[in-house]
Amino acid sequence: MVALTYALNQERPSRTQTQEPMAVSLDAKPPIVFLSGERIYARPFELCDVERFQRWLNDPATRVTLAHHLPLTEKMEREYIENVGKQQDAIHLCIVLKEGDRHIGGMGLHQIRWKDRAAVFGIFIGETAYRGKGYGVEATRLMLRYAFETLNLNRIELWVYDFNKAAIRTYEKAGFVCEGVRRQNRFVEGRYVDESIYGILAGEYFARTR
Repeated sequence: MVALTYALNQERPSRTQTQEPMAVSLDAKPPIVFLSGERIYARPFELCDVERFQRWLNDPATRVTLAHHLPLTEKMEREYIENVGKQQDAIHLCIVLKEGDRHIGGMGLHQIRWKDRAAVFGIFIGETAYRGKGYGVEATRLMLRYAFETLNLNRIELWVYDFNKAAIRTYEKAGFVCEGVRRQNRFVEGRYVDESIYGILAGEYFARTR
């Protein structure tokens, strides 16, 4: 909002005076905001995101923490994003910094079982410069708020490799608790690794937030 003020000794324009209209750019598009946090917001996937997702998911430093190990082409990622809206059991969102509208990662609810009110959560920060700055925790909390307070889900779970300590800290800060370990469940970088199961219930979430 712009306020126009005048000094006490300055003559105000009369009602009959005309003023030049302010120039407004018709090309400027406001961001699409689906969920809003303090420093980030979440929006739906768009085709303009294809290049970034392809780059991130092919990056060995990112791929090593995900259940993804095959090359991803631009065509494959484009087709995936085009079909996202047709999925009845998943919700996909981009993580975007409010400052500069910088797209830095993605998150989603997968394998949603509407009858059981349960889903699997997944998240990654693709831009390495923005890791370790708390954006993952904020995004996780944002998604939990949506899952429990809007979708009325009762249980959210996730799976994480035992060596991914940064992700484990993120999940625990957001309220997830370890429920068990699948021993040597994944083969990663030449060795079998344990995979932990983390979960959070609606009652636990509301106990932390109210």
